[in-house]
Amino acid sequence: MTHSADASRRAAHRAEMRASGLRLIEIWVPDTSAPGFAQEARRQSLLVAAENGFDDIMDFIERNGPQPDDHQGRD
Repeated sequence: MTHSADASRRAAHRAEMRASGLRLIEIWVPDTSAPGFAQEARRQSLLVAAENGFDDIMDFIERNGPQPDDHQGRD
């Protein structure tokens, strides 16, 4: 497939997705394979866990976040 055919196919797919009510977003996320990632994630997790009110916050998130029986948050 040529470059222009790839671009046309990609543009058609994006137009189809937009027509169905979706919007393309692009984000940068941490590289979990980067050196030091696991250590930094653990460090930050320990800091959060040590905060006052951690259990209350986690309870709130679990009560109000997505549930196994639905794919949307609670209203």
